[in-house]
Amino acid sequence: MWGLFVSIFLVLYGLMTYYIGRRGWQALGKPASRSLRLLFGVVFALLVLPFPVAELTEHLLPRSIASGLAMWGGYSMIMIVYAFLILLLIDGIQLLNRWLKFIPNRVREHPKTPFILGVVVVTFILGAVIYGGWNARNPVINEYEVAVNKKAGSVKELHIALVSDIHFGPVIDADRLKPLLEMLEELEPDLVLLAGDITDGPLPPGEGRELAAVLGKIEAPLGIFAVPGNHDRDLRDDEGELMKALEGEGIRVLKDRYVSVGDDFYLIGRNDPRLQRGADRVPLEDVMEGVDRQKLLILMDHQPFDLEEAQAIGIDLQLSGHTHRGQIFPANLITDRIYEEDWGMLKKGPYHLIVSCGYGTWGPPLRIGNRPEVVSIRVKFD
Repeated sequence: MWGLFVSIFLVLYGLMTYYIGRRGWQALGKPASRSLRLLFGVVFALLVLPFPVAELTEHLLPRSIASGLAMWGGYSMIMIVYAFLILLLIDGIQLLNRWLKFIPNRVREHPKTPFILGVVVVTFILGAVIYGGWNARNPVINEYEVAVNKKAGSVKELHIALVSDIHFGPVIDADRLKPLLEMLEELEPDLVLLAGDITDGPLPPGEGRELAAVLGKIEAPLGIFAVPGNHDRDLRDDEGELMKALEGEGIRVLKDRYVSVGDDFYLIGRNDPRLQRGADRVPLEDVMEGVDRQKLLILMDHQPFDLEEAQAIGIDLQLSGHTHRGQIFPANLITDRIYEEDWGMLKKGPYHLIVSCGYGTWGPPLRIGNRPEVVSIRVKFD
């Protein structure tokens, strides 16, 4: 399925680059010198080729080279997509102008108009990418309050820190996790929950222990718990390096099982369906067998699907990630259509859902239209 997705996107990417290249060549005009056309060709190739080359040679090149190529490919791919959308908008406006005649002739026919328009487009794209790179490296803390009509023993208020979609790997390395540790130290939560996609994919030998050592520095009196996400392929095997390293640091990974925390509330963790062995997902009803549903029920499920199932069974608070809120505008328009809630809090009666847009990035190391975050949740009991 993933190979089909990549193939389709590469075809679309090829069509976009053809359209951009043709429009750029036309904008140069016939008087353009040979050196100017050569410069255009070189710059265009440097923008177009890195992304498909990075995708096709990911497992063939040394890791250091593949990582650098993937990062540049991510930046350039977004530049191509934005250039395509902007040029499509410009051509749409020009087509509309044929009927409505709202663009003055002196502007439309001026010989410098294509050049000025080109400068504006390039400036906008570079500005968006530079901002997106900065934004991806500057996470924020977003806060929520949840009121639950239950008792939790002696606990009057529960402070949870939620972190999802770290995507530790070639882009998000140990240094990029230092702000995360500082933010969690500042929050001083009772409980830290890692809601999946801790890694960006399979890790080379030794990096699982490195990641676990960093996350093991997190302090929370009620513990640190995690669930797998669709990228966490190293968490499929209970005897794998990452799984054993996390457990060794006191971080418990819940895969379709629950724990009673302090005998005051339950934490239920779901395995991600893409990592689960077997065709069908284990019903939540089976996972929760033996749970006292009079107590607070917190569910961690990486993908915010099956909300009706969680509501029906009496979950008080579900915590998810996965969506990245599209990560890069206008992809948020797609995630908003796919998910009932792609970011923020959804309340339906006693059921609450909080979806984080994540801490790290997948693919292009950019965030445009949303902020990377650590989520602070205060649960108050009536």
